[in-house]
Amino acid sequence: MQIRVLLADDEPVILRGLKKLIPWEEMGFAIVGEANDGNELRQLIREARPDLIISDINMPGGSGIDIVRELYEQARQIKVVFISAYQEFAFARQAIQYGALDYLVKPVSKKHLEDVVSKAASLIREESEGERAKEMLDHYERKNRTVTIEELLDSLMDGDKRAAGELIRMGAIALSRYTGVCVLEPDEEMGGDSRWEERERKLVQFALNNIIKETLESRGNGLMFHKDGRFGILIPYEQPGEPLKLAEDLHSKVNAFLKLKVSLGIGVPVSGIEAADESYRSALEALKTRYFTGVNRIVEAGKEDAPPAGEMRSISEPQAGIFKAVTSQNEEMLTEMTDLLLAIVKHLAGGSKQLAITNVYNTILLLEQEMASIGVPIGSFQGGHGQNSLLESLSGHATFAGVAEELSAVVRQAFERFARKLSNKEVAQLRQVKAHMAEHYAENITLESMAAIIYMNPYYFSSFFKKHTGKNFKQYLTEERMKHALRLLLDTDLMIYEIAECVGYNNARHFSDMFKKMYGKLPQEYRQSASVE
Repeated sequence: MQIRVLLADDEPVILRGLKKLIPWEEMGFAIVGEANDGNELRQLIREARPDLIISDINMPGGSGIDIVRELYEQARQIKVVFISAYQEFAFARQAIQYGALDYLVKPVSKKHLEDVVSKAASLIREESEGERAKEMLDHYERKNRTVTIEELLDSLMDGDKRAAGELIRMGAIALSRYTGVCVLEPDEEMGGDSRWEERERKLVQFALNNIIKETLESRGNGLMFHKDGRFGILIPYEQPGEPLKLAEDLHSKVNAFLKLKVSLGIGVPVSGIEAADESYRSALEALKTRYFTGVNRIVEAGKEDAPPAGEMRSISEPQAGIFKAVTSQNEEMLTEMTDLLLAIVKHLAGGSKQLAITNVYNTILLLEQEMASIGVPIGSFQGGHGQNSLLESLSGHATFAGVAEELSAVVRQAFERFARKLSNKEVAQLRQVKAHMAEHYAENITLESMAAIIYMNPYYFSSFFKKHTGKNFKQYLTEERMKHALRLLLDTDLMIYEIAECVGYNNARHFSDMFKKMYGKLPQEYRQSASVE
C-alpha cells in the first residue's frame, strides 16, 4: 500500500527541500500535491484524498490550526505533521490537541523527518488494516445474520412456531395485521425437469436473487428465502392486495429484464407470523395449478380456475364415445367426446400432474386395444417403442395443454386410419346396403334379406351394420322410412294410411306410433301444425 502525501508551505524553498530530503518513494510514499497557502491546501485535501499532510503551521489563507480543526470536526482520518519555528511552539501544542500527529522544528533534519513519517506510516497502515478487518467482520456478521434468518424461515415454513419468535426478537420482521407467503419458480424448472446446464441455472438463480432482493429493499418489507429450489418471500402487510402488487412487480421485472418465464403462487393471508407455514403450503398448491392453467402466471390460493359446474360424468363414457365416434366416422362427436374426456381428466386429477397423465395414458392404451380388435392397429403412433415411450412422451410435456394435444393427435389419427379402412370392401358393401334400403324402403325389408344381398351371415351383418353406422339395422330402416313419410306428409294430400303403405307399413296405427316417437307428434297433428305455420 502506497501512502499519499500532501506538502504545504508558503516558502517554495522549504517545499523543494522537503521533497529532496528523504527518498519518499523508497519509503512507500507518493507526493500527490503541493500547496502554498491554506486555501490551496483545503482544495488539494478534497481533490487528492491524502493519507498524510506535512504542513507549515502558519500560512496565508488559513493557519495549520484551522486546517487540523476542520479535519477534526469532519472526523477525517488524515494524519497531520506540522512544521514550526521556535516562536510558534505554542501553536504546535494546540494542533496536537486537535489530533495532529507530531511537529517538526525548522530547519527540518533528515533523520527527524524520516522518524516522523515512518511513525505516521505505521499508524496509517495499522488503522487501514484495522478498518479492513472491521469491514470484514461486519460483512461476516451480516452474512451470518442472513444465514440465520434463512434457516429460521426454512424452519418456520416447516411449521416450527418457535422460529417466528426468534425472527421477531432479532428485529428481522415486524408484527403486522396480515402475513403471507409468495413462492416464485422459473417455469423451466417445473417438476424438476430442467433443460438448463448447471452454469445456466446458477446464473438464473443469481439474477433472480438480485431482482427479488432489490425489489424487497425498495419496498421496505419482506424477507426472501430459498426452499426446495424455489424462491420464497415472507410478507408482513396491513392492506389486502399487497402480496399481489409485489408479485406483479416481480413478475414484470423478471419478464422484462431477464426475458424469463416465471410463475408465482400467493398463499392465503394468515393473522400471525407463526402461521406462515399455512400460507406457504397454499402458495405451493396454487403454484401447482400452472400445469393445468398455463405458465408465466400469478396464481392466488383460493382463486384457481374452478372445476366445471354440474355433476362430473365417469371417464368411461367419453372413452367409449371416442371409439364410437371413430367407428361411426362422426367428427362432431369425436371432438365433443375428446373435450369431455379432457375436462373429466382435469377434474379427477385434483391438481396432480401424475394422475392426469395416468388417465390419458390409460385412455390411449384402451383406444389402441379397441382399434386393434377391429383390425386397425395404432401402436405405431408411439414410434414403435412401446408403452414406456408413450408414458415418457406424455410426462415430458411442461403443461397439460401438451398432453391434450398429444391425445387429440392420437384420436385424430385413429379417426383417419379408420376412414381409410372404410374405403375397402366393407365400404362398398355398406353403400350397396344403404342404396338398396333407400330404393326399396316401401318393401318388406328384413335384416336377413339385407345380409343375403352382400352374402353375409345375419348375425355378423347386424354387428357390421351397427359398427359402421352407429345404429342398429331396425333403427336405421325406421329413420329412412320416416324421412320419406315426412316428405309425403308435407308435400302431398295422401291420407295417413296411404302414406303408411307407401313407406312399408301395413298398419296405420303402428306407423303413427313410430312417427310420433321420432317427431314428437302424430302424423295428422304434425301436418296441421305445419299448415298453420
